Amino acid sequence: MKRHPARCSGQGFTLLEILIALMIFAVVSLIAYRGLEQVAQVKTRLDAEAAYWRETALVLDRIEEDLLHAVDRKWRDAGGVVQPSLRGTIKPVRQRDAALELVRMDRAREDYRIAYRLDGRRLQLLMWEGLDLAPLAEPTVHVLLQDVTRFETRFLDANGQWQPSWPVPGNSAVRPQAVEIVLARQAQAPLTRVYLVP
Repeated sequence: MKRHPARCSGQGFTLLEILIALMIFAVVSLIAYRGLEQVAQVKTRLDAEAAYWRETALVLDRIEEDLLHAVDRKWRDAGGVVQPSLRGTIKPVRQRDAALELVRMDRAREDYRIAYRLDGRRLQLLMWEGLDLAPLAEPTVHVLLQDVTRFETRFLDANGQWQPSWPVPGNSAVRPQAVEIVLARQAQAPLTRVYLVP
């Protein structure tokens, strides 16, 4: 009698078993890749949102600090004309005019003049070295934000009425009670902040 060699139990996998295992691995890998891709997209979107709020908060905090340190000190322009310590308008006549302009005190107790304006879509901070301007004096311009669609100011008078420009005609000696800032950036709802003027 012939004996058949015993079949070895560790023969291996058939081609069909390998193909099925590969397909299962491909499906699991695809699901994992899609999940990882969605996590990366959410992280990118959250990083952009955090950067938006961080930049916006820094600008609004800067405006608040400037208004808190505003001083009631008139200044002379390049033509020698006396100007009020705080002025502004909701809609500047010329594109390069400032929406908000004021005199503030720095940490060394020096007074200097600053202004905020919207130039195209760029919100700019203008800073002059001296208070009373020499002829042809130019400010240093700092771009605060690049994608601004709206930057407006209004001023609260002593009667509790919002004024579109300051000083009120005929009364440049009085300062406003508060300043309202409306800031809108591209594809975002406008933000409104009200700051008390000391």
